[in-house]
Amino acid sequence: MRGHLVRNRSLFDVPKDLTYFVHGEDHLVINPAVGARCVLTPAEFRVLEALATGAPLEAAQETEKALAKFILSWIVYYNGHRPTITANESPLNMAYYAITDGCNLRCPYCYASSEKCLPNELTTAESLDLVTQIAEFGAKTIVFTGGEPMLRKDLFEIVAHARAQGLLANVITNATMIRTPQIARRFAELFNSVTVSVDGSTAETHDKTRGKGTFAKTHKALRMLNDAGVTPRINHIVTSDSIGELEKFAEFIQGLDVHSVRLMNHNEIGRGASDNYDFGWNDHLRVQQLVWTSPIAGTLRPDGPRPVSPCSVSGNCGMGGNEIYINSLGDIYPCKLVTGKAEHAGNIRTQPLADIFASPVLAAMRRSTVFGGEFHEDCAKCYIKSNCGGGCRATHMSLSGDLRRNDRHFCRILRHGVVTQLWQESGVSRAEIAADDEAMTVPRMVGGGAVHEAYDQWKTYVPKPPPVIRTGALIPIMPVPRRSGSVPAHQ
Repeated sequence: MRGHLVRNRSLFDVPKDLTYFVHGEDHLVINPAVGARCVLTPAEFRVLEALATGAPLEAAQETEKALAKFILSWIVYYNGHRPTITANESPLNMAYYAITDGCNLRCPYCYASSEKCLPNELTTAESLDLVTQIAEFGAKTIVFTGGEPMLRKDLFEIVAHARAQGLLANVITNATMIRTPQIARRFAELFNSVTVSVDGSTAETHDKTRGKGTFAKTHKALRMLNDAGVTPRINHIVTSDSIGELEKFAEFIQGLDVHSVRLMNHNEIGRGASDNYDFGWNDHLRVQQLVWTSPIAGTLRPDGPRPVSPCSVSGNCGMGGNEIYINSLGDIYPCKLVTGKAEHAGNIRTQPLADIFASPVLAAMRRSTVFGGEFHEDCAKCYIKSNCGGGCRATHMSLSGDLRRNDRHFCRILRHGVVTQLWQESGVSRAEIAADDEAMTVPRMVGGGAVHEAYDQWKTYVPKPPPVIRTGALIPIMPVPRRSGSVPAHQ
């Protein structure tokens, strides 16, 4: 019936924080409250503006179609139908297990500050029991990390047990200890995913951070893994100094069979807090431009959150819920990058995993979302919160000095990355984005066109000075005596 929606405009409810972006004649409109979005033509956008400002609506078929599109896309609400955001607690999906603190390398930005194997690391029996508990608790994946996992002589035994328990087993390694085809074939047999850390395409660039002779060893290992049928993922640390080498690195990767290359922005965690490397806004833009325009950048994946599908939301980064971290001594934390004394949830030697997961420390983190919670208060007014999930809390903490406070410069990077990705998903080419990314990422409010208040927060943001860390405030080492006979605590 023509004019039905126009005549019932009083039944429309336009969200106050409805935000839009412009590229050419297209208007990308997002509803931050529910993660909804759609692209509107100029005519459709004029209808939306009229609806938001109370201006007259023309009783025409095109107006009716536009109004129906708004309703179906959830960028406006109609007749009292407003979706409810329900923040369900995430079940444990992935457990990172630093099977040893020892490492044969001394990378300057190691988040774990790994050096030597620690006294009293979990024994083989304790590690096997930990794996069993992870599987019985319902997790799907265990990621073996370190340090360098290959320093544990019982690594393959423990991984085989994880597979027998029905877990997916992944590993993160520098690959320098994959020295023979036999070891490479063992990796192929045991691991569902192999991630190798590679910092450069030549010995000159890679060995600068990883150590003399490591490039040759890692390159040889990658070829042996390929020969064994493994298609590894690559972790590549990006700093202000290394961005100029990215295209050469992409060319180097083309000579190997790899799944993808994760470009990991340098952060101020672990040894990275005191090294001489950095990564900031201009570095982010340089990386994005390269990924958008270089013909050989196909496998490169910039760091940061990935937008979720329309009308679904990303509530948080997953720390303490979707994932947890167990260090080599059995201490459990919400994330491998968040290992302060305040975030220590328990030790597997004195408590079963199920009890530790239920602890207030982890529960508070997984219950906190961008829609409410003590760790996400700074996300309340953000226009991409439902797509971003608040970003990496550890990165925020390393820059703001507080796990509960956002660093606005990091937020600026997140917003730019998410919005350009949303444009790509709407059909805009990377070349178009590369030519117009500054203009097309400016958020404006529907019903007036004012720039969103959160956009320029970085200009006036002054981070708090980091707190003075006293001896014992951080506990990467917390020896817990093994019980008599190494009997697991829950038995």
